Amino acid sequence: MKPKKQQTSGNYTTDIGYPLFPEIKHVGSAKIRKYKRIHQPIWTQHKAKFIQQYLKLFVQITKHGAYIDGFAGPQYPDKLDAWAAALVLQSEPKWLQHFFLCEKSPSKLRFVNSLVATQPVPRDRKGRKLPRNIEVWPGDFNINVKTILGNGKITQKEATFCLLDQHTFECRWHTLEQLAAYKRPPQNKIEILYFLCVRWLHRALSGIKKKDTIQQVQDWWGKSDWRELSAKTEFDIAELMRKRFQDDLGYRHTAAFPIYDNPESNRIMYYMIHASDHEEAPALMVRAHQKAVRTLPKEIQRPFEFAEADT
Repeated sequence: MKPKKQQTSGNYTTDIGYPLFPEIKHVGSAKIRKYKRIHQPIWTQHKAKFIQQYLKLFVQITKHGAYIDGFAGPQYPDKLDAWAAALVLQSEPKWLQHFFLCEKSPSKLRFVNSLVATQPVPRDRKGRKLPRNIEVWPGDFNINVKTILGNGKITQKEATFCLLDQHTFECRWHTLEQLAAYKRPPQNKIEILYFLCVRWLHRALSGIKKKDTIQQVQDWWGKSDWRELSAKTEFDIAELMRKRFQDDLGYRHTAAFPIYDNPESNRIMYYMIHASDHEEAPALMVRAHQKAVRTLPKEIQRPFEFAEADT
């Protein structure tokens, strides 16, 4: 008999009842094979498809929405088929109405402007024009976020998603606090999709020596105890970050979804920290992860106690 899907407030599970973000260890050995060089890292493709798949599912519930991309430029400018912003804009149905695409890098900003300029008029299946507004915001998202939220263009009732696909320490904790605090009860908070790079994190932390870089990582973590992260495992850091979204930012549903280096490997490159107040979000995110990335096999998962957010 097929097990029923399980869902809780706080963390959530796959359809076999085990967590989505285990600490994974390599087991055994495999014969070395040679393959042709891939066009771009598989994890970049998975990240973009994951976001596209989730928003495609969610917009069928909300029928509207705003999308903020804090670091909107392509990760690999020569491989635009793995660009999250482009995939979200072309996703069907085109019911997301307001886009805020932010980028600091001048070279990447040219790609963002070109992407917006070449967008076709959005239409539904009957050919009727759909409302859509796309704004490009040059500069540091950590600075621009206050203006974006303060201009009133995102209403309190509008379902809003914010993608933060940063380079290691780019997104400041105070930026997350502003996003989480924007919506007033009883409205759901702005939904955050936050990519935490764990594969290179310890190496990056070990290189923090100068005063300016120390300040950068402290702004990213939001606390002075960031040095303690060096002694933690990748899984423990992801779990700690997930818990801070729940406890410090006040989100009802949080989880960390693994992004692997390739379809066959269990080596995790990123965790996508997902934070939402919407009751449908956990189930939709599980479906999106299974379709865009993969379902974790039972033998590499471990049970854990669920931590429920206070309501």
